[in-house]
Amino acid sequence: MSEADNTWRVTVDGREREIEVTHSTMTGKVVVSVDGVPTRTGRLILLRQELPVPLGEHQGQVSVAFAYAGFGARSALHVDGRYVEPLRR
Repeated sequence: MSEADNTWRVTVDGREREIEVTHSTMTGKVVVSVDGVPTRTGRLILLRQELPVPLGEHQGQVSVAFAYAGFGARSALHVDGRYVEPLRR
């Protein structure tokens, strides 16, 4: 499990949504799921990967970046330009 693996719960348009990011440190593959359904995939090849997240009329964006000299990664979620605090596992 990577530090980039995170889950967020946000309420948009009166509906609670769950966004989850999983990241493989071995392959660099990043998967973003909304309400349990994978919606975006990418690879963390360069230093940072930005993935748009479909949230109806709102703009969500997950960023995943290398950390710890490339031995790990971190992720963050912004909805309408505002940072969203992840749930703690």
